[in-house]
Amino acid sequence: MRDTEGMSWWMFVACALFFTAGSIRAGDPLFIIGSLLFLAACVLFLVGRGRPNRR
Repeated sequence: MRDTEGMSWWMFVACALFFTAGSIRAGDPLFIIGSLLFLAACVLFLVGRGRPNRR
């Protein structure tokens, strides 16, 4: 069975990249900040997802 949760997070990253590109094209600073924060959150989640639990 495929890892659909991981695939969906990679799709979120792709969407965040498109949102960032669109916001840069539109020149809206608030939209740029929001889309970059969304992209960073997705990347941080994926990085943390690959690490084993510390206990």
